[in-house]
Amino acid sequence: MEINTIIREIQELPLIDRFLIVEQTLESIKNEELKLQEELKGKYQQIKRFKDYSVNEKSLAEDWLSEEDKRWDNLL
Repeated sequence: MEINTIIREIQELPLIDRFLIVEQTLESIKNEELKLQEELKGKYQQIKRFKDYSVNEKSLAEDWLSEEDKRWDNLL
């Protein structure tokens, strides 16, 4: 069915039925938006968790350097 045909059919309906169609359409859009927001929230949380576990050179140095290595670093 083409959009123009659908619109024409809707225009021929009684007013109460047109309101019902509009309400159902708005509800459908709202549900899709909420679903999208939940998906984006989940992706954001995944990225945040990844960043929390990210490692940088300084943290590696602190974890892996022995006391002797640290003394040499301080000396140099």
